[in-house]
Amino acid sequence: MNIRTILLAAAAAATVAAPAVAQVVRPKISLAQAVATAEAELGARAYDAEFDMDLGDMVYEIGLVKNGKPIEVKVDAVSGRVVRQSKPIKARLPVVGEHLKAAQTAPRTLTQTIAMVEEATKGKVAEIGLERRGGRHYYEVELVGAPDRDVLVDVRTGAITPLIGD
Repeated sequence: MNIRTILLAAAAAATVAAPAVAQVVRPKISLAQAVATAEAELGARAYDAEFDMDLGDMVYEIGLVKNGKPIEVKVDAVSGRVVRQSKPIKARLPVVGEHLKAAQTAPRTLTQTIAMVEEATKGKVAEIGLERRGGRHYYEVELVGAPDRDVLVDVRTGAITPLIGD
């Protein structure tokens, strides 16, 4: 056997043994679409949303409030369907209760807030969650494709403030 035959045989063996190239699958719906779906299907107000990998499946985890009780749903990031829903939690923690009340009485839904932030920043919301700072409720927002990567949105006024060094 000459060297050329050996190299060709090695190349052929490597090609056969090489794993198939993995196809990259990306979410087909946006976080805003997933939140809108969850709010509409459950008749609830969302206050928290983020992308997650759940046992290999791409999902958006969305926290909602309905009748003062928290519910968590998962929306498939490819099909846009609600794939899992938790039952409302009966325990009432004071901080959770404040968040839920703030979300339920906010002048804008989370879907409207996401649209407002994306329009104002020209970025896409990757993650959004309700928090309390200095006695006020804000949505802390992580953006992709915007000059300011993290912003705070006042739940009541809608004022958007860049977060620096947070």
